[in-house]
Amino acid sequence: MFLKQAEAMKQYTRAFILLQTEPMREKDVIEELLKMDEVIEAHMITGEYDVIAVVQVKRLFLEADYDNVFNSAIAKIEGAKYVVDTNTVIGMASKTKIFDST
Repeated sequence: MFLKQAEAMKQYTRAFILLQTEPMREKDVIEELLKMDEVIEAHMITGEYDVIAVVQVKRLFLEADYDNVFNSAIAKIEGAKYVVDTNTVIGMASKTKIFDST
C-alpha cells in the first residue's frame, strides 16, 4: 500500500549532499550527520565521494529551494568535523514508492 501522505512531499525540499571526508572518518561523519534534524539518511558510498546525506527541509514561502537548503543544512554539514568537501544535488521533480509498514 502506498503511503497516503505522499502529498506531504510537496511541502519539503529534499537534497542529496555528497561529502568527501578525511581518510577513515566516514563513520564519524555519519554519526555527526544523524544528529542534525535536517538529515534523514546518511550512507557510506564508493567513488569520488565518501558519504551521501539525504536532507529534508520544510519549504518556505518566497524562498528559493537552494537558499532554504543552504541556510538550514548545508552550512551545518560543511562545518562538521572531518568534512573536506561537499557537492549538493537538489532534485527538480520527484516520485517515490514509499510503503506504509503498518
